[in-house]
Amino acid sequence: MTNKGLFRYRLLLRLLAPLILLFNAWQAMRAGERRLFWQRLGVRLPRHTDAPLWLHAASVGELIAAKPLIAALRERFPHIPIIITTVTPTGAALAQQRLPADVQHIYLPMDWPGATQRFLRAVKPRAALIMETELWPNLFANIAQQNIPLIIVNGRLSSRSRDTAAWIKKLYAITLTNVDAILARSADDAGAYIQLGAPADKVHLLGNIKWANSNNAAEIQAIDLGRPYVLAASTHDNEEQQLARIWKKMAQQTQGRLLVIAPRHPQRRTDILKQLHKQYSNQAIAVRSRNDAINADTQIYLADTLGELESFMMSAEYIFMGGSLVPRGGHNILEPARLGKPIIFGPNMTNFIEETQLLLQAGGAKQVTDEQALRETLSDWLACPQSAAVFGKKAEQILLKQDSVLNDYLQIISRLCELNAKNQKI
Repeated sequence: MTNKGLFRYRLLLRLLAPLILLFNAWQAMRAGERRLFWQRLGVRLPRHTDAPLWLHAASVGELIAAKPLIAALRERFPHIPIIITTVTPTGAALAQQRLPADVQHIYLPMDWPGATQRFLRAVKPRAALIMETELWPNLFANIAQQNIPLIIVNGRLSSRSRDTAAWIKKLYAITLTNVDAILARSADDAGAYIQLGAPADKVHLLGNIKWANSNNAAEIQAIDLGRPYVLAASTHDNEEQQLARIWKKMAQQTQGRLLVIAPRHPQRRTDILKQLHKQYSNQAIAVRSRNDAINADTQIYLADTLGELESFMMSAEYIFMGGSLVPRGGHNILEPARLGKPIIFGPNMTNFIEETQLLLQAGGAKQVTDEQALRETLSDWLACPQSAAVFGKKAEQILLKQDSVLNDYLQIISRLCELNAKNQKI
């Protein structure tokens, strides 16, 4: 049964290969990056002889979570080069913008046996750190065959992974036998990994590394738009339309403030503007990528750029976290919480259950059920800023207590890699 699952997986990859190649080519053309196409095939990769430490973060969310770990590893082991892989172009862009220049970025190859073998031969990593949820059967098997320590960092399992088909669960169980350790972010995730087939002695509960402080607030360059603003961060399709309706209905209360919308995927610009124009004229909307000026008529500012979200958070009065009014599971609420900002989010926070519980139990955030409830909360906060400030202060205080998490990760990663690296010490 075990071999059947792996055979079925590899057969599906072969059957889907033409479609995967077409998608890969389309993605590379859309991003304007030829290297994406080739590196995803495991070719034209930079060669390494210095045994780098390899960390994989699939996209933007995982990369942001990994930032404190990357910074700490560079500080503690400055003689060891670090390579970061991502799957998406947005993750690559963020890596190049936000990570130190000496941290090299490569696209992770597709999970084909040949592509993953070529990748490992070129990179020659001394250890592999996989962020959060990525489980690739062929890649993990090839890593194990080369005796490279393999550690899942900040391990979590989505509801989709937990509720998948029986044959895929068995495939995951095979894949997890190749992992040296799973550093889980919560007790729930630790139990889910064990239930999925991970050996219990390989699963360690460490806590959420996103709670670690990766930035000095003094180093974040705040964005001054000339007017106070409320920030809607990492929004998704249909949320922009709801926010525009709310903002228009609150016109008498906003008192010269702007609504700044920073979409999760800036390339949705055209679709977002169509939604916004259902409520506002062209004169009322300014777009950052066009360098539009903000004037007295401007009501909404579309921040359709990458790498500036924290800077917008720094100057925002209040922050709504997107992906939560629609069924997308929400986004990382710890970044604005650490900045002491009053935070609101919708009912759909399934990707950040523990973070949500942490802030709600501490009184450090406000969760609303729908568009109407969001409007009422914003109205209350605009009418009484002092009550909103209490949420931000409590959020900041609870996160200050979490900074020991990063050191726990560093200690166990160092120990495990020393135990398994066969005289290649980290």
